[in-house]
Amino acid sequence: MTSSIDELALMGDRETLNELMDESNDWLIQLDAAEALVKLDDSRGLEFLLMAREAEDEDIVAVAEELLQSPAVLRMQERMAVSKTAARAERIEKAKLRLQQSKKVYAYKFVYVASGDMLLEDPLGEGFSVDELDQAGLEGWEVVNIIPRHRKALTSSLDDHVVGAYFFLKREVTSPTELPA
Repeated sequence: MTSSIDELALMGDRETLNELMDESNDWLIQLDAAEALVKLDDSRGLEFLLMAREAEDEDIVAVAEELLQSPAVLRMQERMAVSKTAARAERIEKAKLRLQQSKKVYAYKFVYVASGDMLLEDPLGEGFSVDELDQAGLEGWEVVNIIPRHRKALTSSLDDHVVGAYFFLKREVTSPTELPA
């Protein structure tokens, strides 16, 4: 880490570190700020490192991967996983109580479908089915939103194209046995 980021970390200045992480034009400073936030037990740093792993620049990905293997990051991920598991168990218990009181409970999930699976040629104009969505519908899931996924056609081009879509699904849960595990 650079000395100025080290000083901010020593002062516990999470907000300035977050600003550097979000607004700096230098990706090394951004990653250093993210690492400092993780050391301060601020999950925004971990979220940034996880997103940096998806960057197109191989150098950024390599540094992000290295930082994600650091002991501080691994400890934070473990604490977050334990906390998430406990919170989920608590939500499921509350959902069971709601069901006992005849109140509505819903489950949600995303299904990704590649564009090749959706954009098959239909010469007769009769439409076509998407197996993943048909299966979900038969299980009681309803599509409530669609989020297209884009990729750049060429790395030097600003043009992009849709490579698939995330379908946001919802279904009503009517018994505790239908609650997600």
